[in-house]
Amino acid sequence: MNKMKHYRQFLLLLAMLATGEFTSAQSIEVNYSVYSKKRAEVVKKIKGSKENQSYQGLFDGMSAEKKDSFCLVVKGRLSSFEKIEPEEELSDNQGPRIIIVNPSFSEENVSVYKNLEEMSVTELKDLLARTYSITHPLPRYQWKVSPDSREIMGLKAYKATIGDSIMAWFCPTIPVQDGPALYNGLPGLILDLEDTNSIYSCTSINTNSTREVGKPKRAKEVTEEEFEEMRKRAFHR
Repeated sequence: MNKMKHYRQFLLLLAMLATGEFTSAQSIEVNYSVYSKKRAEVVKKIKGSKENQSYQGLFDGMSAEKKDSFCLVVKGRLSSFEKIEPEEELSDNQGPRIIIVNPSFSEENVSVYKNLEEMSVTELKDLLARTYSITHPLPRYQWKVSPDSREIMGLKAYKATIGDSIMAWFCPTIPVQDGPALYNGLPGLILDLEDTNSIYSCTSINTNSTREVGKPKRAKEVTEEEFEEMRKRAFHR
């Protein structure tokens, strides 16, 4: 009984911490380092395949430990989560770059644009060099908040989980219910998160940014089901 009472008091404390307001002119800008577990598995399979032994020189630059950089911009109830392209990849002087695209993992770009007021999201997904726009309801995650805490970027963050597959660390003193990719719904900004596919690690935070939330570019509009059907057809010809 005492445990339950203390837990309720803890949740009330989080709610009090998360009542701060940001002015309408402010944006919150968060950079994340994203490690793809799926990509690492695919790279290891490619490099370990007997059929690919004669092409090892071609795959030397493919690291299983590669991390991508993403930027989350939150303003009011809107946000964008977009990949930051490294300068060396934007240069015209670079040679050909290998992009992994297969049935279990695609290295092509994915951007996320959330509207927490309407609980909707638009995802821009590339498939074989063409971009598709998918708008659907934002997932409503059933978080279990824990009193466990640790410091991230000098801020106190609390642990929240969904079963054994998702673990997040959120900061109630930054009172936005947002986070990387599709994740949302905690009483504070999600700084770090690990799920079955990826590890998101916060690398910097600017709570007084003037950066505007990104807007999805024009792309062919499809449903989630239509996109998945196109993926299946692309790899089963």
